[in-house]
Amino acid sequence: MVEHTLTQYQAMQMLLEDADLFDALKDGRYELIDQVYLQHREAFITYAQRQLHATEEDATDCFQDAVIAFYKNIVGGRLVELTCSIRTYLFSIGKRLVYRRNHQRQREQPTDHEAGINPADELDWSLIDRFENEHQRTILQQAMAKLGEPCRELLTLYYYHHYPIESVMNALDLPSAGATRIKKMRCLKELKKLVKP
Repeated sequence: MVEHTLTQYQAMQMLLEDADLFDALKDGRYELIDQVYLQHREAFITYAQRQLHATEEDATDCFQDAVIAFYKNIVGGRLVELTCSIRTYLFSIGKRLVYRRNHQRQREQPTDHEAGINPADELDWSLIDRFENEHQRTILQQAMAKLGEPCRELLTLYYYHHYPIESVMNALDLPSAGATRIKKMRCLKELKKLVKP
């Protein structure tokens, strides 16, 4: 019982420390980003190598990019409130970057025999990259609002919240991972039409 309480206490303590660190970063103490990097780097590299089959080099690069994205989101005002631990936030971004890198390496091999498509071919990262530009971001948000359900929810879960395709499938009650990928492709095509001037 004491052990369980201690664990809860430690978890709460970590969240409080994260909140203080996040507030300091928002207040312009950007030198603390080094602390964030060093605090979570080894854990992510171990996780990425064991769970995501990443090389040490890929894991290191992806984690560095995740920390940079975290920093840019704070500085750019896109991340104004921390709703999870910093580690969870960084791992979520880093995991997505590792998946992206793994997909790029496997372009020649179809990975979804059921649907007959290679997920790497249907990823359109240019849409995600547009979020960096404020004007384009507004256009994309307006297009998402016009898109309608379930496409809006599907794309939000996959691209914004970084859900794996299986989690999107379960959340939207779709019949298979292949069907979910095909639905995502169709939704992306529809979104592209709405984004075009």
